Amino acid sequence: MGFNQRILHVFKRNKSFTYAELDPSHVSSDNEYQDEDRLLNRLSVGDDSFEHAEKGETNCCHRHHSFVRCLGWLNGLFFCLSLYLFTAAMLNWKQVPGGRERNWALKQVSEKSPLLDAIEIPLSTWRLNGTFLEREDESIYRKPPSPEVDAAWARIETQNPIPLSRQDLVNQGKDPDMYAKFPESFGFGPDAFIGRIDVFHQIHCLNRLRMHLYWNVAYYYPDEQMGKYHQLHASHCVYALLQNLMCQGNVDTYGHYWVDMQENAVPDFNINHKCRDFEAILEYHDEIAVPLEKFGALRRPLNEPVRHMSHEAKEIFRWFDNHEDDGQDGMEIL
Repeated sequence: MGFNQRILHVFKRNKSFTYAELDPSHVSSDNEYQDEDRLLNRLSVGDDSFEHAEKGETNCCHRHHSFVRCLGWLNGLFFCLSLYLFTAAMLNWKQVPGGRERNWALKQVSEKSPLLDAIEIPLSTWRLNGTFLEREDESIYRKPPSPEVDAAWARIETQNPIPLSRQDLVNQGKDPDMYAKFPESFGFGPDAFIGRIDVFHQIHCLNRLRMHLYWNVAYYYPDEQMGKYHQLHASHCVYALLQNLMCQGNVDTYGHYWVDMQENAVPDFNINHKCRDFEAILEYHDEIAVPLEKFGALRRPLNEPVRHMSHEAKEIFRWFDNHEDDGQDGMEIL
């Protein structure tokens, strides 16, 4: 078999070999491959040294590719882990006090309120003044009726309304189409509803109970008969405050101490409470509220939906003093 035929024979066998093995410049110094027949013989028959070298190169290549693949998997794994930790950290940071979400802690124990997004309401520890006897520097809210006392109560029981959005009413589970709006002339836009903040209603109720105390009645209602309206107003306020106290469920605790004037232990009501910043709420309210006089001048527009009140409600609110009984009574009782 000639040289060219042998070369063709090697390629037809499809056996692994390196071109360097056929290059005369790579022949060793002992002239191992100088004989043409011996060289072709080894190519055609196969030589362990060739196979071992080729296997070594193949194994080295496989190890290299395996290492690259492994490194790629590790990089992907570390990337996923880093992404997970970053996302978890951001979510955790958002949900802790001091994170980006305003009033996060209050939102966990409150219904949705526009105030919780509009202003920061800090939490702070207050020492409750629960003393039984009055002091010389006693709070003005414990003092007997006077113009100064009334002014102090009026400041914190403000009844000035504020604008609410349609979504604010939806968040309360209400149908906005059944609720009254401010006119656009008030500057709140075409879809601003008349609203109030509940804490001021609670303080209003407490103040009304104070005014209805029998030793205060002569001062506040000197010429009025304490009829059905006053009785219902007081009972409404008592029950409203009771529900709010039960809803809040204050679980702060207080201790007792011994005194020389009785055998039983006496409670210590001067304890710490975690409190919302009431002044922050009041300040924001005063910035956006409509004066009560301006609100009081509003009249129901034509074609607006109304709720029909019961006959008893109309009697108590003295509707029939200025209106005839047309028999169109409803079931609403306020």
